[in-house]
Amino acid sequence: MEKRPNIVVILADHVAFAGHYAQDRYDYRWPNLERVAAQGAWFDRAYAITPVCTPSRASFLTGKRPDKHGMRWNSEYPIPYNRREFRADEVLYAQHLAAAGYDNYYFGKWHCGVDKTAQDYGLKGWSLPEYGNLYACDRYKSYLTQIKEPQPRCKIEHHLLDPTLSGTEVLMDPAEPWDYMDGAGVLLGSSEVNEQFFVANLACDQLNQLADHDQPFSMVVSMWGPHHPYYPSAEFADQVNPTDIPQYPSFAEDLTDKPWRYRVQRDLRCQHRAFERWPEWETWQTVVARCYAAGLQTDAAIGRIADKLDTLGLAEDTVFVIAADHGDGIAAHGAGWDKYSSFAEEVGRIPLVVRYPAQIAAGQKVDAPVSLLDVTATMLGAGGAVAADHPLPMDGDNLIDIAGGATVRDHLICDHFGHSGDISFQKILYHDGWKYTSVWGDDDELYCLDDDPFELKNRLNDPATFDRQAQMRGMIIDHIEARRAQRADWKAPEFWEAGIVFSSPEWPREETLHLYKLRTQQGLPV
Repeated sequence: MEKRPNIVVILADHVAFAGHYAQDRYDYRWPNLERVAAQGAWFDRAYAITPVCTPSRASFLTGKRPDKHGMRWNSEYPIPYNRREFRADEVLYAQHLAAAGYDNYYFGKWHCGVDKTAQDYGLKGWSLPEYGNLYACDRYKSYLTQIKEPQPRCKIEHHLLDPTLSGTEVLMDPAEPWDYMDGAGVLLGSSEVNEQFFVANLACDQLNQLADHDQPFSMVVSMWGPHHPYYPSAEFADQVNPTDIPQYPSFAEDLTDKPWRYRVQRDLRCQHRAFERWPEWETWQTVVARCYAAGLQTDAAIGRIADKLDTLGLAEDTVFVIAADHGDGIAAHGAGWDKYSSFAEEVGRIPLVVRYPAQIAAGQKVDAPVSLLDVTATMLGAGGAVAADHPLPMDGDNLIDIAGGATVRDHLICDHFGHSGDISFQKILYHDGWKYTSVWGDDDELYCLDDDPFELKNRLNDPATFDRQAQMRGMIIDHIEARRAQRADWKAPEFWEAGIVFSSPEWPREETLHLYKLRTQQGLPV
């Protein structure tokens, strides 16, 4: 039997990537990401299937879109029609790999349930329930004892929601993981106390133990960073000079030509208008600089794992993937903060690199549109695992096949349900350099990303695009109808004059809503 590869996936959290990474106006790059990419394939148009932590991670863990696994929003939000734990009969990637003979590990952020962790699903390693209060947990405090470091403090330079915290130093031992979430500053003390290094070191310790084992293994290393709050260690903060960062192209956008959902995130969810709180770019320069430095520190943690694979002689026989759960809307579209309630490129695009010397030629750049679902398919494909025993098929394709040309992908459809139940459902289609966003309850959007990568000009009312719009709406209709046919247990919609009746959280009402709107737009019977 042919030897099966080991599988290591690093999942960063909430990465400022689209519009920020490798731009002419400011050359921000992750050296370790670039190093691994030079040894494998860089997927230039990679996206989260939905740009919020829990649904994105749940899709990665199951290989299925959110309409199937049911986690549409973060698990800590008690929103109707949102699953807060996986169904009892849900099957995760690791169960398929275990059936194929793999030893499976998971270290770091979980955020796919309020009570359960990765270990409840048969994964060895370490994680915390929900978002995870890392700096206050026992395992982290034990780590501090091991490395002989005190509980760290951070200097908060700017805080969006509580300006009284700006300029203060606080102990990083919060009662809740989001106590200092909306801030930026510097983590004081040794770089080793940073959460990214903590998780990377756990993974490296485990790799040391696995180096001589005959049984193939999989390992997911899930970082908490560079998600805000942006508190990089001084070593990394010093690498980014705030005054060198030019104003972000859509920073001062007034949103008058944008659908209202953009204002939901900027004006309502944060309770204060970010642009009014920090109206000048000079403040945002420091915030963005700390964000970039947090990214560099995450990359340094990635580098530790890449180095460990090299020094242990595992690199040649390991499928090594570096990705993220979603992007970051920092400073974009009217001085945004956090994720958006719309699928802006800054929120949807992710870095994605795959290295596997046995099957991927070094230095490839792949232009096909792909998503985090394809990472799951790659793990199962490389490991010789199949998902045929599960009643719902997986939704991704093997990235190794896409890189080699065996699978051709010319379009991609993503989903969005808003950040926290605050917005209508969206279908996002990428095709031929264009992006069409179909929305129930708000206006649609159309952008030519080749000419307008920062989405400053919505072409929806441009007559020259009407034929293209009709074509793209037709593609979304085909997608929804194909998925309806795929599941016998999807219930037929019940329409009545005042709206739509929902009889169960288990059937995808968002698919029906989109289909109703799209068929109406196309002049088709509903």
